[in-house]
Amino acid sequence: MVQILFNDPNQIILASMLKGWLFVGVTSLLLYGLMLRWIGGDTRSTALPAGSHGLGLPFLSLAAIIVMFTGAGIFHTFTQQKEEAIVRLQADVDIKARQIADWLRERQADADFIRTSDFFTEQYRRWQESGDQQSGERLQMQLEQLSRNRGFNAVVLLDPRGKKLWGNDRTPLTVAQPLQAAASAERIVRRIGPYRDAAGNLCLDFITPLTTLSGPPPLVILHVDLTDRLAPILQTRPVPGAGGETVLFQRNGDRVLFLDKLGHQGETEARLPVPMATEKLLVELRNSTVSAGNTIEGLDYRGIPVIGVVGAIADTDWFLMTKLDLSELYTEAVGDVTWTGFVGLLALFMAGAGFYLLRQAQQLTLAQAIQQSQTERLRALHLLAAIADSSEDPIFAKDLEGRYILFNRAASRFVGKPVEDVLGGDDRTLFPSEQADLVMSIDRQVNAENRTITQEERLNTSQGERVFLTTKGPLRDSEDNMIGIFGISRDVTERKQAEAALHASELNYRSLFENMMNSVVHARVIFQGETPVDMEYISTNPAFATVTGITESVIGRRISEVIPSYCENNQESLELFGRVAATGVSTSWEHYLRELNRWFSFMIYSPNHGEIIIVTENITERKQAELALRDSEGCFRALVEQSLAGIYIIQDDRFRYVNPGFLTLFGYDSPEALIDNVSVADLVSPENRERVGEIMRRRIDGEVADLHYIFVGLHRDGSRIDVELHGRTFDYQGRPAIIGFILNITERKTAEAQLRISEERLKLALNATSDGLWDWDLRSGLAYLTPHYYEMTGYLPNQVTPDVEFFKQTVHPDDLPHVLETMEAHMQGKTPSSDFDYRLVTSSGEIKWIRGRGRVAERDAEGAPLRMIGTIADISARKAVEEALRRQTQELAQRNAELERFNRATVGRELDMIALKQQVNELSRQLGQEPPYPLAFLDALPIQPKGTAAS
Repeated sequence: MVQILFNDPNQIILASMLKGWLFVGVTSLLLYGLMLRWIGGDTRSTALPAGSHGLGLPFLSLAAIIVMFTGAGIFHTFTQQKEEAIVRLQADVDIKARQIADWLRERQADADFIRTSDFFTEQYRRWQESGDQQSGERLQMQLEQLSRNRGFNAVVLLDPRGKKLWGNDRTPLTVAQPLQAAASAERIVRRIGPYRDAAGNLCLDFITPLTTLSGPPPLVILHVDLTDRLAPILQTRPVPGAGGETVLFQRNGDRVLFLDKLGHQGETEARLPVPMATEKLLVELRNSTVSAGNTIEGLDYRGIPVIGVVGAIADTDWFLMTKLDLSELYTEAVGDVTWTGFVGLLALFMAGAGFYLLRQAQQLTLAQAIQQSQTERLRALHLLAAIADSSEDPIFAKDLEGRYILFNRAASRFVGKPVEDVLGGDDRTLFPSEQADLVMSIDRQVNAENRTITQEERLNTSQGERVFLTTKGPLRDSEDNMIGIFGISRDVTERKQAEAALHASELNYRSLFENMMNSVVHARVIFQGETPVDMEYISTNPAFATVTGITESVIGRRISEVIPSYCENNQESLELFGRVAATGVSTSWEHYLRELNRWFSFMIYSPNHGEIIIVTENITERKQAELALRDSEGCFRALVEQSLAGIYIIQDDRFRYVNPGFLTLFGYDSPEALIDNVSVADLVSPENRERVGEIMRRRIDGEVADLHYIFVGLHRDGSRIDVELHGRTFDYQGRPAIIGFILNITERKTAEAQLRISEERLKLALNATSDGLWDWDLRSGLAYLTPHYYEMTGYLPNQVTPDVEFFKQTVHPDDLPHVLETMEAHMQGKTPSSDFDYRLVTSSGEIKWIRGRGRVAERDAEGAPLRMIGTIADISARKAVEEALRRQTQELAQRNAELERFNRATVGRELDMIALKQQVNELSRQLGQEPPYPLAFLDALPIQPKGTAAS
C-alpha cells in the first residue's frame, strides 16, 4: 500500500516508520482494553471469586497473541511484497506477450496480403509465362520494399517445383521440400520455426503461396531474424534489480528451446535445447499447466531461487516467462519486518508491566467487589421475580450462557413444566432443536449488539403451536454491566390469524379489483342540498381505461373535469348515482354516453353514505350487434317475403310457416289456408308420398345431414308440378323441425328434356357425318374435339393437348396466316362467321384439304368472345376433282384458242376471194359487161379486203 501511495524512496521510509508507530499505539490500546475486560479494570466492576483470578494464564495468552500478531505481520509483509512483485511480473508478461502476438499477427497479415495479391500474381505470371523481365524486376523490387518496410530480414521467391528464382542479399537456406509441398497443396501461409540457422541465429519463416494463380502456386518465403526483432521487447527488465529477466521459450516434449539470449549465461549455451528435468524451475513448469497468470517458483539455470510468471503467446506454442530473484524480493521487505519485530517486543514489555500493576489492584478490591456484586444480583432477581409473577405474559431472564435464571408462572403454563424444572436449563430443554436454535440465535444477537430486540417467535407449547411477540434486551447490574438478558413474550396467535385472514381477504379483493375485465370506480357524489351535481373519483382499477377509453389519471378529479359536458347532458345518470349514494339501494342501468360514443352497463351500490361503487361494462359491441341483428332480421324477413322460392318450416308433418312464394307455387291465397290445415303429404303426388315421407323421417332422426331431392307436387287446382326441395333440421320452439326452400322446376324439367332430345339429335348427326366438331373455351384455352376430329389429324387424344397450339401445328405454314386472320376478324365481330379452306398436316405428314367453319357461341358483357364452336370437313376429294376440272378447262381453252386461230386463217382467205370477185364484178359493170361471179347474196354486205378490216 505504501509503494502504491508514494514513489519517492524517502517518502516510503518515512511512511513505513509512521505506520510502525501507529501499529504500536493501536496494539497497546487494544491490549489495555482486553486486560480490563479480563481482569475487571474498574474497582466497581463485578469480580470473580478468589482462586479463579490467576494472572499467569492471561499473560501467557497475551504473549502468545502478541507473538502471533507479530508473526502474522511479518508473514503479511513478505506475502504482500511477493504479491506486488507477482502483479508487476504479470503486467510485464501480459504487455510483452501482447506485443509479440501483435507482431506475429502483423507478419501473418503481410504474408496473407502477398498470398492473395493480384499484383504479385500478375507480375509473376508475366515474368514466368510471357518472359517479361520488367515485370520480374517490378516483382522483385516490390518484394524487397515490403521486406524492408515490414520488418522482414530476407525474402526468397521459389517456383512451384521449389527452385529458387530470386532472393535478396540475406537469403536463408532453402526450405525443406515437404514443407514447400504442404504449403502449395493447402494453399495457405505456413509459419516455420523458430529454428537456429547455420550461423546459430534464431529464425522464423513464413511460406506464402500465390494462391490466385491456377495450378501449383509459386512460393514467397519471408525470413525473420527473431534475435533482432524481439530483442527490444524482451531485453527490458520487468522490475528493477540485477536478477530480473524476461525469457521467451518453446516447449518441445520434455525439452525447452530458449528463443532469446539469456541475460546471465553465455550465448552458446542458450542456443541449445535444455531438458526440463535438469532445472528445478523447468521441472515446476513441466508439472504445471501453462496459462495466463500462472506463477511458478524454483531454481533457474544459475541455480538461484526465483519466482516467475508464465504466459502463452496467442496462436503459437511459445511461452513468455518473467522472473525475479527471491533474494531481491525479500530484501525490499527487510525494513518493514524489522519494524514489526520491534513493535512486537515493545508490546510484550507493555503487557508484562500492565499485568503486574493489575495484579496489585486486584488484591485490594477483590473482597469488596464480590460482596457488592452478589448483593446487586440478588436485589435485581427479587425485583424481577415480583414483576414476573404478577404478569399474564411470559417473563423470563437468562444468564450470559443462556440458562434460565427467571421463569414466571405464565411462562410455566405455556411450556407445561414447573418453574423448578426450567431454572438452570436452556431452551433445548423446552423446545424442539430447530426452534431452540432460532431462539438462542436471537439471544446471541442481543448479547452481541447490546440492544433490545423485538421479534416474532413461533414455538410449540402445551397448547399447540403459538406465535409470540417477544421483546429481549440486555440485563444489567447497577454498574451498567451486562449480566444476561431479559425477555417478555405476548401471545399474538389470535391476532396473527386475524391479520392473515384480513391479508388474504385484502389480496383477494385487490386481485379481483386489479384483474376484473369490467371497470370498477369508487367515487364520491357531490350534492348541492339534496341534488347531485357532480362526482369525484376516489379510485379506479386498470380496466377503467380499457372500458371507457379514458387513459389519463382521474383520481381526485371530478367527472365534470374529465368529461366536460357530462353533468349537463346526463342529468338522469347523476340522479341515479345520487339516489344510490343517499339511500344505499343498489341498482343496474344501461346507458349510451354520447361524449364517449359508447354503450355502458352499470351496476351501482353504496359502500358508505355519499359514496358509490360503479362496476361498468362496455356493451357497445353487444348493442351494435343487437341493432345489426334487428336490421338483419328485417332484411331477412323482407328477403324471405319477397323471395320467388317457396320457404317453409315443417314440424310434425304440418306446415308452421310458409312465405308468399310457397303459396304462389302451390296456388294458395293465404298462409292460414296451409298452416296447420294441410299436411305435407297433401302437396305430394301419390307416387312420391312414401319416398318423401321416408326422407323427412330420416332427416328428423338424424340419419341424413341435409334434404335435397326432386318430386312431383300437386297444385291446389290438381295440376302436377315438378319441384326441387332443400332443407335441414333445426329446433323450432324447443322441438325438432325442418326448414328449407322449394323451387318450381317444371320449366327446367321441360327444358332439360328438350335439351336431351337436342343432344341426342346432335349426337346422331355427328355420328352420321364424317365432320370433326370442335368446342373452344377461350377462357381456359382448351377445346373439346370429337373423335372424327382426331381421326382427321392422325393424332390420339392422349398424345396432344387440345389447345390453340395444337391447332396451329396441324395447319400448313403457308395457310396459317390466312386462317388466323379469318378467325380473328370473326371474333372481333367483323364477319358473321369464320369460313375458310386450308391444308391440314396429319401426324404422318400427309396433306389434306379441310373446309373449316366456326362461330362465336358466347361473349361477355363487353363483347369479348368466351366460347367458339365449329367443324372441319375433309374436302380433299372435292379439291382433287376441282383440280382435274381446272386442268381439263385449261386444255380445252388451249384447244379452242388453236381452233380459233385456224378458223380465223381459213375464213380470212375466203373473204379475200369474195372481195376480189366483188371488185371484178364491179369493174365488169363499169365496162358494161355482165358480172362474171354470181354474188348477189353478198351485195348487202360490205366486204373489205384482208388487211383493211377494223382493228
